[in-house]
Amino acid sequence: MKMIVDSGSDLTLSQIEEKGFYFLPFGIVIDDQNKVDQYEISNEEVLAAIKNNKHPKTNQATMEQMTKVFTEVAEKKEQAIYLAFSSALSGTYQTACLVKEQVKETYPDLDLTIYDTLSASMGCGKLILDVQDKIEQSYTFEELDVYIKERIDKIRHLFTVKDLNYLASGGRLSKGQAFLGNLLNIKPLLHVEEGKLVPIEKHRGSKKLWHAIIDKMQKENSDYSDDIIYMTHADDIEEAEKIKELIQSNLSPKDVVISNIGPVICSHTGSGTVAIFYYKE
Repeated sequence: MKMIVDSGSDLTLSQIEEKGFYFLPFGIVIDDQNKVDQYEISNEEVLAAIKNNKHPKTNQATMEQMTKVFTEVAEKKEQAIYLAFSSALSGTYQTACLVKEQVKETYPDLDLTIYDTLSASMGCGKLILDVQDKIEQSYTFEELDVYIKERIDKIRHLFTVKDLNYLASGGRLSKGQAFLGNLLNIKPLLHVEEGKLVPIEKHRGSKKLWHAIIDKMQKENSDYSDDIIYMTHADDIEEAEKIKELIQSNLSPKDVVISNIGPVICSHTGSGTVAIFYYKE
């Protein structure tokens, strides 16, 4: 069983290569130059561009990229699973389904199942790593299918940002709300609902926000002892470490793993973002 992943998962190239995943990188456009995610541009370069008042744009994986990967799967007679970036945030899932049918015209025995994860960043990445773990435990496809569908429903994302102006520029908040929020030290809490990023709460100051995160996680799952909680951040390791410490002391998970938000997701969240990913009961 082989896994296909894309840039929306925030997995690093080293993770992708170590696990032997097929990779569908997205494109990032800055100053009219299109760079291939991770191969030609880093999250540091994206954040530097944002600090210089540029607004990077992103392109989904192309039909040509998908055709090449799906054809390779077919020619090698492999069984493959593609856990795709949320269909509410990108057209990648829909395009992949179309390309799959086109490839099947030449290779009718193509054994590929595509899932809309309705997830982003390490919400998608966590699901991928957990599914790969089950593959290594020799789960059958039928068992994996049940597991994946259950986990897609259970995966949770919590996001917060330091500067509300970037959310405003992306249309998530009005410029007036962003100005007042920054002035009053308002910290938003967002999550992913039906695959879309949605604001759910606002808190004045970081400490109130941190405890709101812990409270929400406690309500959604009473036992994290068997779960690895993933965190990502964009140029704010200090905030991430503080939240990690609270998670460890209050929830006692199996582990808390912090990594950088990848170039594609960084292009939409901006600097100062911290996100937490876990399963509800």
